[in-house]
Amino acid sequence: MALLSMKRAADRAPADVVDVLHGAQETVRACLDEVRGIARRLRPDVLDDLGLSSALSALCSEFSSTAGIGVTRDVDRNLSRLAPDIELVCYRVAQESLTNIARHADARRVGLSLRVRGDALVLRVSDDGRGGVSEDGSGIRGMRERALLVNATLTIESPPGHGTEVCLDVPYRGERNTP
Repeated sequence: MALLSMKRAADRAPADVVDVLHGAQETVRACLDEVRGIARRLRPDVLDDLGLSSALSALCSEFSSTAGIGVTRDVDRNLSRLAPDIELVCYRVAQESLTNIARHADARRVGLSLRVRGDALVLRVSDDGRGGVSEDGSGIRGMRERALLVNATLTIESPPGHGTEVCLDVPYRGERNTP
């Protein structure tokens, strides 16, 4: 709406003002594109469109291509759709774990699994990197806070020199799980 109004104003404006209005239009357009991008990153479309299993597969593919580290995946493709907040927490924990691996682990191999185990949905992200993770960082703190939102438990095992495993256990009761 604002862009259309600016275009109309530019069409009627004196010549010396037209360039200024066009510049303002481009700035507003760029800001809108940035806000849309931020909104997409807050809740990736792939979660809504394809579900958690496919979203995690896409995340692993993107990680492999950007970090140059292969990911062995074991994702239950028959998992029923979960409550949106649970899907988002699982996705964000996986995303942060992969980000930490790329930044800090010096890993050659990464594994990601999502499986139902008894009455829990278990997400595991592991690597063969240097281990010795400090749990003081904002990324790990953020993962713990997200886990609490869905009554999940987050554990991190990271013995120095032996890689890291992040495990998220989410209470699971079957179809369309709600916290």
